[in-house]
Amino acid sequence: MVDRLPDKLAAGRRLSGTVLTLPGPAVAELLAEPFDLVWIDLEHAALGPRDAQEMIIGAQAAGALALVRLPADAHGLITMVLDAGADGLVIADVRGPADVTTAVAQATHPPAGSRGWGPRRLALRNRTAGARPGAPSIWIQIESRIAVERIAEIVATPGIEAVCVGTADLSFSLGAPLDMAAPDLLDALEQVAQACADHDVHFALAGSLEAAPTAALQRAAALIHGTDAKLCAQAVDSAAAWMRGILEPEQESFGR
Repeated sequence: MVDRLPDKLAAGRRLSGTVLTLPGPAVAELLAEPFDLVWIDLEHAALGPRDAQEMIIGAQAAGALALVRLPADAHGLITMVLDAGADGLVIADVRGPADVTTAVAQATHPPAGSRGWGPRRLALRNRTAGARPGAPSIWIQIESRIAVERIAEIVATPGIEAVCVGTADLSFSLGAPLDMAAPDLLDALEQVAQACADHDVHFALAGSLEAAPTAALQRAAALIHGTDAKLCAQAVDSAAAWMRGILEPEQESFGR
């Protein structure tokens, strides 16, 4: 059985992952295999709850932990994806403590929270081994200037496992679109990382991280790099370019 995400982080493991946007359990299994965890994207991807459950199954079959990313106001989906067996949630674009408090309450059964009882796949998974599901891991994303300004309040809110900076959206909010070297972005990353350290919350980074600052990458407990679609496109483009490099010189010689 795969170690729970809080156990991995508490043991000091630094984790790698990507964002899944392509539907299907087999695709999820294939793409999750090399990673510690994946985010199944119900914020930007054209996916629904049924897709999410199938992708959770595929990712977990590959030995990866499966989190589902939701918009901050998608409260109705929290119970559904957790009952489908997700290992945790990623709440996108959190802008204040109230966003965190609402999500944590929705993910927690009474008396501590407001989540209804009906854990469907979650209750049945690993039942013959006598394994009981643990509490879900709650991650939040910081993606705006206002969230950075309120980061001390946000990370002090109970229930957060990790705070992950969405580098692309934050760069836009700071007026430096996709400029990973912008001074304002570097300062924001440092503010978030330090706030996490001060409150014993794990710091993570998400985005196309090739150009992310080395100092931030080294401080992160988890890196969520790219998306499945982008990683697949890069691999396909590389393979096609390699074949053209072999075939095109031969085609030129054949034409002589």
